[in-house]
Amino acid sequence: MEPSDSTPSGTTGAGTAGAGAARSAATASGTPDAGTDRAGSPCFLSHVRVAFGDCDPANIVYFPNFYRWLDQATHELCEAAGYELTRVRRDLGWVGFPLAEAGARFHRPATINDSLRIETRVREWRRRMFLLDHRILRDDLLLVEGWQTRFIGVHLADQGGRLGAMVIPGQFLDAVNRQMT
Repeated sequence: MEPSDSTPSGTTGAGTAGAGAARSAATASGTPDAGTDRAGSPCFLSHVRVAFGDCDPANIVYFPNFYRWLDQATHELCEAAGYELTRVRRDLGWVGFPLAEAGARFHRPATINDSLRIETRVREWRRRMFLLDHRILRDDLLLVEGWQTRFIGVHLADQGGRLGAMVIPGQFLDAVNRQMT
């Protein structure tokens, strides 16, 4: 995939959309429908085992933990590509990989001791952003679909150190793409 030159406005902010807002914004932002299945396409795999503390009194995973696991999966992908967070901060002067947008659709619950598989795919490379799709599964049962829009954050010295999105280096793009199996 090649980066496109289109970059949405608001690329320097970070935030998340709630489940209801994510559903209504999903169609408008081009996020795949719940029926879209990319299971056969190459992805990066990570795994999570649900612990007691991940669950609410109803014995199901408290929904913010799914967002935490999607964040963790993205950082594991970047680390596997050679871009571990403390190294990029120290050696490259990057802030990291901030979120500009995130959302999820919750299809089924998970509970204590479930072994979950997270499939992460880069849906699109843009000049200053990369869009990720995630699927969380228990065995082959789809529990959650999530998406993120991220950028490589840097402090803009000419703007008083404000957080900004840098142009995505080709080496980063290539290294991440090589992790998709």
